[in-house]
Amino acid sequence: MSLEEKKKKSRIAVTSNGKQLRNKNNRILVVGDVHGCIEELMTLVQEATREHNGGQKFAAIVFVGDLCNKGPSSAQVIRYVRNKPGWFSVRGNHDDRALSAALGDEECCSKPKYQWVNALSDDDVTWMSSLPFTITIPKTMLNYGSVREKNEQDVIIVHAGLDPAIHMEKQETKTMISVRNLIIDDNNGTAALKAWAKVWRGPELVIFGHDARRGLQQEDYAIGLDSGCVYGKKLTGIILPEKEYVSVNAVREHCPIEEKVR
Repeated sequence: MSLEEKKKKSRIAVTSNGKQLRNKNNRILVVGDVHGCIEELMTLVQEATREHNGGQKFAAIVFVGDLCNKGPSSAQVIRYVRNKPGWFSVRGNHDDRALSAALGDEECCSKPKYQWVNALSDDDVTWMSSLPFTITIPKTMLNYGSVREKNEQDVIIVHAGLDPAIHMEKQETKTMISVRNLIIDDNNGTAALKAWAKVWRGPELVIFGHDARRGLQQEDYAIGLDSGCVYGKKLTGIILPEKEYVSVNAVREHCPIEEKVR
């Protein structure tokens, strides 16, 4: 697979019977890092559907990546998401490493934490290998009758983040799946480490995960949804275009505390 193929990006086109959806219930749910927490995922989607979407299915559900690893049901989450029409995900660093293990990477295969990949089917592995590093939701999809203010931003879904100094088409794969901080030079010639989301100035709104230590992040042009579900905290989603938040508590701490910083 070439570098260009690996850095593929997707543009969502939500359709029904071949026709693009354009109705007042055309909401999209974006979900934070699941990490194999199937019970919390199902509860979040049920609550968001019932309480925020009048019991109707969302036009699309999009995940910020890291569907797997650390939690109790990684293979089950991957299969569950894969089999749901209108559900999409970008690739996270844990998805990427799990895919390497499933494809026989010796370093990954030697680690007990990747033994769960043996439960993946060939279809699961094929689907994981097709996950893009970004998904763009065009602003035209987010403008419809019930929204009071016209949405002027495309929305980019990425697992970790983006470097504002680099053109979108030239973003590094490592940045998209693993960045949390960037070294930023201030006007005095000194460098400081800052969260990339604080220095992203759009114009696109970026929704991401990967940073459970900081938790929910709400910047002008970036929203971080990793609220540490696998660590016993919450699974969080955001409903577009209204930017309504929904979250559910973790049923337990799934990951030992020593794993939190990895």
